[in-house]
Amino acid sequence: MADIRVFTYNLRVDVPGDGKNSFTSRRAYIRDRFPGFQADIVGFQETIPHMRQWLAENFPEYEVCGLGRESDLQGESNPILFRRAAFDLAELDCFWLSDTPSLPGSRFATDQSGCPRICTCATVRHRDTGRLLRFYNTHLDHEGPTAQAQGLTLILSRMAADYAKRPLPVVLTGDFNAFPDSLVYQSANGFSGCGGILADATQALGGTYHNFGRLDEPQKIDYIFTTLPYKDAFLVKDSQDGIYLSDHYPAGAVVAL
Repeated sequence: MADIRVFTYNLRVDVPGDGKNSFTSRRAYIRDRFPGFQADIVGFQETIPHMRQWLAENFPEYEVCGLGRESDLQGESNPILFRRAAFDLAELDCFWLSDTPSLPGSRFATDQSGCPRICTCATVRHRDTGRLLRFYNTHLDHEGPTAQAQGLTLILSRMAADYAKRPLPVVLTGDFNAFPDSLVYQSANGFSGCGGILADATQALGGTYHNFGRLDEPQKIDYIFTTLPYKDAFLVKDSQDGIYLSDHYPAGAVVAL
């Protein structure tokens, strides 16, 4: 088996009004700090096209996988980055959290916000061991609790269907916009439809959303779920001169593949 360092990282969309914490202002710090993560595979959220391009250009040792969520496949994406020296891409899928998952830009017709929501799924092969891993990454709706639940139900159903076709270990990362006491979280934690029990590797960690240090008690809404054995979960809370890596702390864990 091999130890794999996995992360979920809401990068915060580029908003000029964020001032010194806008992506344009943060990116030099991110460029300097990200290599220290020693990440093998990362699920990012809130990356718009120029941010994805920046990731690809500044971290060429990583493959960047994913599509934009809008009908033209542009807009925000939830890309998965994996270290080229550690993995090869075996399969890539992207589906929309809606009643028509294969229709780009589609949404649930309930209480969902105006934002389409997607899930990116990369199946990767570990180069040293030959083992396969199915890695899902998502960003659930920030307004509608019904849409959140529908989105997660769809993801879990897809995970079960994928497992039935080809049984593989699973990692699910994402910004759930939901707290640990929510039905959405509880539906994911302990899910048994994809082989083993899906468990929250970040369960012992504190809050992740801190609004660039403005919250006295950060809110826990970012998670790493997996059917693999895990250890050493952690948050990256670094800042420099009031500049943060994001308005969310990146969360990481070591899983055994």
